[in-house]
Amino acid sequence: MKHQHTRWLLILIVFFSCNKNQITFPPVNMDENLANTAPIATSVMKNMEGVYSLSDGSSSLGTEFVCKVSKSKVSFFSNQSGIVFILSYGLNTADGSIQFSGFWRYTENGTQGTINFSVAKADGAADLLANGIATNIQLKGIFKSPQQSISLKYKRPFSQYVLTHEFTILAHGAIPIKTNSPFAVNSLNGVLQSEDYGANAIEIDIQLSKDNVPICMHDDSFDNRLTQKGPLYGQFKDFTFDFLEQYVRLIDGQKIPSLAQALQAFIDSTNMKYVWMDVKGDPDIFKYLEPVVRNAYAHAKAVNRNVIIFAGLPSKGVITEFQKQPSYGADLPCLCELSLQDAIDNHCQFFGPRFTMGLLLDDVNKGHSLGIKSFSWTLTDKITIADYLQNGKFDGFISDNTPYVVYDYYALH
Repeated sequence: MKHQHTRWLLILIVFFSCNKNQITFPPVNMDENLANTAPIATSVMKNMEGVYSLSDGSSSLGTEFVCKVSKSKVSFFSNQSGIVFILSYGLNTADGSIQFSGFWRYTENGTQGTINFSVAKADGAADLLANGIATNIQLKGIFKSPQQSISLKYKRPFSQYVLTHEFTILAHGAIPIKTNSPFAVNSLNGVLQSEDYGANAIEIDIQLSKDNVPICMHDDSFDNRLTQKGPLYGQFKDFTFDFLEQYVRLIDGQKIPSLAQALQAFIDSTNMKYVWMDVKGDPDIFKYLEPVVRNAYAHAKAVNRNVIIFAGLPSKGVITEFQKQPSYGADLPCLCELSLQDAIDNHCQFFGPRFTMGLLLDDVNKGHSLGIKSFSWTLTDKITIADYLQNGKFDGFISDNTPYVVYDYYALH
């Protein structure tokens, strides 16, 4: 095996090259207004959340915005074209202002640019910092390209319905934007940054390497859609995880992560709650999945994180594998995609129907009566998203256009 890996390494050195792909990295903002600023606690910035309106300047990025705060960023989600602003922040100790720096981009294409805001001490910064009050906040800013002014003003808090109902927004393959995604599918950057794009949960694909390490990968074989072009062919299960980690790169240059690595990043570096593992049908996969998931739960408990990591059962074959490992289903959560009855029969806590099955109001209501949550998948276009939010009773969606879901849900009255 050592000689075989050496041979592959030599081939990789000679022929390794990158294919063209649809990755669009965010623009670089020099963050000049953040120089020498002091950090502000996330718990303080969380009070900024609510609905904001355009008060002055260009309306080209929208006229109403939902503000959400992740573990390290403040994000605004527009009522126009799924536009999102993702902003770093800091306190200017000299004048008491809060400074923001980051970028804006459209959901359905790679159009984007840099943006900066400032909240003066008298424009709500003092109230927010001292008392957690956001009602007086006015953000005054500049965005490019081309350079234009924009000002936002706090309009109202989220509705009582939104504040009292948990709604789960899962980034599909840990990518919250499908077209010209900012990072690769099933990548650590996706885990780390999906929250900034509005997700409060992720869905990731799981299969086994040759040495039975659960890895984050959708397709079973190499192709230029997911990994950089190279001489390797065949299936991922033909190679050990160490080999894949060293010599294969995702389309944006990242390494293929193990499930253990992805879960640690999820727990340590985000505030998200749910992980949906879309389990592929490798033989005995739950035997190797179980210790990884249990270790993740133990780590989450040690760092006081409330997370729910559930195994998705998308087919009869995967259900058969699940049933071969009864210790997994004894106390670890699962989701069944096939039918509500299959979810009930396998003692699953979640039902995950494909969106083409419709609103399934009777099934969703019955599931709720049994304590089973329902997550529909995968919602992409804004019309379907709005329809399912307004007329359905799902507890959440998988989406690869999360900014649409965030605005439409949190702007609800």
